[in-house]
Amino acid sequence: MPFAKRTSGLLALATFSLAFIFAAPAVQAAQANRAADTPPSESSQYLHLEHVPSSGLDSASLAVVHAKQREIAAEATFFGYNLRAGEWEYDESSCPAMPDQLLLHYRRQYGDGALSLFTAVVPRGAGRVWVVPVLYRNATPFRSAMGSERSIAVFNRVVPADLAAKAVQPEGNWLAYALCYADIVYGNANILSRAGTEMGLAHAPLPLLRLSEATSARSIVFTDRNAPGAYMVWDLSLNEKGQLTGAAAQQLSDYVARERSGAEPSEKPMPEGQEPPVKPLPAGQEPKVVTRPQ
Repeated sequence: MPFAKRTSGLLALATFSLAFIFAAPAVQAAQANRAADTPPSESSQYLHLEHVPSSGLDSASLAVVHAKQREIAAEATFFGYNLRAGEWEYDESSCPAMPDQLLLHYRRQYGDGALSLFTAVVPRGAGRVWVVPVLYRNATPFRSAMGSERSIAVFNRVVPADLAAKAVQPEGNWLAYALCYADIVYGNANILSRAGTEMGLAHAPLPLLRLSEATSARSIVFTDRNAPGAYMVWDLSLNEKGQLTGAAAQQLSDYVARERSGAEPSEKPMPEGQEPPVKPLPAGQEPKVVTRPQ
């Protein structure tokens, strides 16, 4: 299908506006790597890229995959993935920041439930195939794809410079831009776009574009509902040209509100033979005498 039609399902991100604040990026996080293919229950709260299975690709995209199959396999082999072994499936993810590339996710599910996953960025015309390793039988590479230098370098190479510069402006499509990176290094991100009724996400941040007053640096913060009972908070660092300079993600558990039992507090009895403590009056104050009605 034409690229414009594929990206029309991006939940109208071009018209979706969110508030931004002026601040310096200051999030340090551990990395988590659990791929979640099941969309959240309240899908209207979330933004995600459209994923098309290989069986649903248009003829033009299939022709590109077939023409580049040898290069994809060779690049995958370099990173320890053997496309000739076992049953591999792949899908295409529509990313508006990379109109000249096919963004493919290759998955292999094992009998014990383990998953191997890598992303292949394939040029529609001339150019090199790039592979980003994500999972090896549920294990991450030595350096997680989320913040690795290779992942950042690949993203900066395949996104056209003019699109990158426009995307990180306050009026730009910065959330879709961030979503494209998350999709490359994670496989299927679901961004929380607005507050809803899920109590577990009460403390989860909504998308923010942060602009530094002192420098031209930027950062994009967003929440990814990546698993039941948990979510991931991303922080992407960028320069004024839209080049990614750093990425971090922190896995957090859902917020659980404390519930009051409603029981009245009970009086604690004094030990036998012990008088209650007497609080001394302030200096110069006479004690008040209270009479009880007869």
